Amino acid sequence: MGRYLLVMARFRLLDRLRRPAEVVREHTVFVFSGGSVRGAAQAGMLRVLLENGIVPDEIVGVSAGALNGVYLAHDPTIDQVGRLEDLWRDVAENAPIRGNLVRNVASILRGRSSFDSGDRLRALIAEHVPMEDLAEVSVPCHVGTTDAATGQVTWWTSGPVVDLLCASTAVPGVLPVVELADGTRHIDGGVVCNIPLRKAVSLAPTRLVVLDVAAKFAPAGKQTALSLMMVGVRAAAAELIRQQWLDVPTDLDVLHVELPTVDDAPDFEFGLVPELLVAGMEAAETALAERSARG
Repeated sequence: MGRYLLVMARFRLLDRLRRPAEVVREHTVFVFSGGSVRGAAQAGMLRVLLENGIVPDEIVGVSAGALNGVYLAHDPTIDQVGRLEDLWRDVAENAPIRGNLVRNVASILRGRSSFDSGDRLRALIAEHVPMEDLAEVSVPCHVGTTDAATGQVTWWTSGPVVDLLCASTAVPGVLPVVELADGTRHIDGGVVCNIPLRKAVSLAPTRLVVLDVAAKFAPAGKQTALSLMMVGVRAAAAELIRQQWLDVPTDLDVLHVELPTVDDAPDFEFGLVPELLVAGMEAAETALAERSARG
């Protein structure tokens, strides 16, 4: 009996040796964070990444990052990145959100749910986004929105793309809640998931490329009067992001392209778009250089 078991063990070993080695399929997931107008920097990042042969097999995005992600997913090429840069330059010249202080205060006093109607942003998205349904993409794309009734993130890979992007970019208090086709009401996907790493990891990537333009939480000494009003929100967001990073496996290949920002970084100063495009390129070049130096 012992001899039989030994022969069978050798047979199984030889059988395994004869089998062709399993080929690990590379699967690169691009992660687009939220960041309001800082989303312009992601266009600059994309130019450098694609020029260096780094392209996505799948995309995850929230808020402004969802807009960039959808645009790239339709046609992940340098030419498309150029069109995305032109879109952001259009944003710089024709701000999609009004920033008049008097009007904003008046909106609060009148009991309105948002400073801005969202009409200009919707028109901008409808004019530039090159498809009607999110499923009409070359690369799978996951757009995150926050369900206003539950506070939970909902992920979409199909549906009316203009409505989904308006919902994912609906900053609470600034832009109105968006009612989607299923009757649910949604707001900015970055509220509870501003760098959607957990969703990205669930897609079984072999590499993550994180385009991080999220505003960072700053020490109290750097706070302005306005940012102090948001300190609780930013602190909570920073903790949620920290927890999401903890969910990323330590042995996973991660390229973190990070735009250096502080807590009082601009949210709606659209005139800064040209500078942000350049800053995004520089951030990507720095990340790639550091990666190369590490070997």
